[in-house]
Amino acid sequence: MSTNKKVCLLTGATSGIGEAAAIDLAEKGYVLYLLARNKDKAVVTEQLIRAKTPDAEVHWLYGDLAKLDDVRKIAKEFIATGAPLDLLFNNAGVTFSSRQLTVDGYETMIGVNHLAHFLLSNLLFEKLCEGDNETRVVSTSSGAYTFVKKFNLDNINWEKDFKIFPAYGNSKLANILFIQSFAKKLQEAAPNKVFAVNCFHPGYVGTNLGTESTFGKIISRLGRPFARTSAKGAETGLYLATEPSLSGKNGEYYYDCRAKKLKPYACDTDMADALWQKSLEMVGM
Repeated sequence: MSTNKKVCLLTGATSGIGEAAAIDLAEKGYVLYLLARNKDKAVVTEQLIRAKTPDAEVHWLYGDLAKLDDVRKIAKEFIATGAPLDLLFNNAGVTFSSRQLTVDGYETMIGVNHLAHFLLSNLLFEKLCEGDNETRVVSTSSGAYTFVKKFNLDNINWEKDFKIFPAYGNSKLANILFIQSFAKKLQEAAPNKVFAVNCFHPGYVGTNLGTESTFGKIISRLGRPFARTSAKGAETGLYLATEPSLSGKNGEYYYDCRAKKLKPYACDTDMADALWQKSLEMVGM
């Protein structure tokens, strides 16, 4: 691997925003470590990457983010490569119209959208702190965080009164609260290193997100004429990943490549701390 190239680890790489981001980052010369569940989809994505960047350096890590043991395996495999980590792009996400559980017993939206990325990021914490070069962490959140008026910590696993929009909104609010906490913890651990740790709202994008259910397929079909392309949806995430002027800016929420003011409950440091502790318990750290 070329030592002067930046290295990115990206989740949710085989469709939508993740695929668009992978194609763009390869064009920009990044070495890519891409997470996928499905090897056939990975083949298609790699073909799309190489159609634009024939000499791209692409490596695949296989696993299911709905299985915390797979997340641990993915992190271990990446660390074993010895590669640096300049950019962690936490992008994968799911939504379901009924309460589904991961193999670990967690409601799937909080399990995949938040807990899997919480665990992966923490397992790669030391790797992110290594070296003198700037490190960036980008998280795909959503304006859907406004579906709730505060983070529902007491019912985080939705054992009672499951509703799709609050459950999904809660998971996206978790992304925002996590990124604020994670930025602080990285800076505390490596005070002399420059970080840029932020999240973004991609807008309504016509991806496969939500099409795991009949309800989601209907909503997706109705909304598709008004949806952004995956490339447009990825635009702000790529801005956070590569824009030089954002160096050292942390814990912010962006939409259309601009920092946006969050609702007060999305900046609640006490809740962010409580979510962090709860998440540590849930992933067994």
